[in-house]
Amino acid sequence: MKRPSFVFFIAILVVVFLRPVKAAEPTVASLLPESCAPGWIKEGKISTYASDDLYKYIDGEAELYLPYGFERAVTVMYAKPNDRGNGVVVNIFKMGSLLDAFGIYGNYRAAGADRVKLGAEGFIDESQLMFYQGTYFVQIMTSGNADGEPSLFLSCAATVSKNMPGGADKPRELDLLDVPALVPSTEKYYAGGLLGYGFFGRGLTGEVMVKNSRVKAFVVLGDSDAATKQAVEAYVRQLKGSKAAVEVSQEKGGLRLVATDPLYKGVLMQQSGRYAVGVASLADPRDGEGLVAQLIGRLPK
Repeated sequence: MKRPSFVFFIAILVVVFLRPVKAAEPTVASLLPESCAPGWIKEGKISTYASDDLYKYIDGEAELYLPYGFERAVTVMYAKPNDRGNGVVVNIFKMGSLLDAFGIYGNYRAAGADRVKLGAEGFIDESQLMFYQGTYFVQIMTSGNADGEPSLFLSCAATVSKNMPGGADKPRELDLLDVPALVPSTEKYYAGGLLGYGFFGRGLTGEVMVKNSRVKAFVVLGDSDAATKQAVEAYVRQLKGSKAAVEVSQEKGGLRLVATDPLYKGVLMQQSGRYAVGVASLADPRDGEGLVAQLIGRLPK
């Protein structure tokens, strides 16, 4: 048998060593700067939390983070050297994906909050600033008697943002709710239990205007056509079990239902493959016909 030549081995080595190497993602703690704003420096050590001990830091809220692929959280206070008891606390949460980071952010954002241009999106009020960027969710808030000046929050947030991977990109899934009737900054992502029903699993909601009324649009993000069909069928059983009025038909893309939900009043829902879209809280379910058609049109072909 002919042995491989020396030139062959050299060629293999060249391919291996010249292959692009993906840069390692920084540790979450390394994203915290030494100074978050002029004159504001770290006070004490950085505290780090994983999924099994996050409750020690945010008892009562840890369960909110875990379904969104939570990996790690870091926190530290920044203060002026001559006033170390009062400062701003910076929390950074590493989530499972860009969509998960948005999901957590959406749980805190109020529709009327003042928006800030940081990361993908942020908001600010008199005591805190929050934003998400890439797979990270960031909270900046006052501690002690520190004065929550907007300039301090913005300076600190900008410094943290520069250290973080990711940019202004938002989850592509939000495009599914991008219809003219959408009320800005009302989109939310649920990692499970959409509309409070466990059988729906993951999905999106957003407030929309229909006939001068503010109602709820939703999109079920199913894993397969069959899984979404099963979820819709489970919803039908739930409605029938509560003696609610419901009409079910088989359409081209899947099941369609017109119902009066005890929790959400009028509901119009249409399956389309692994997705299902709908409108809830309607006075008359059929008032959502046009909006459901628009939502269907936003789905991937």
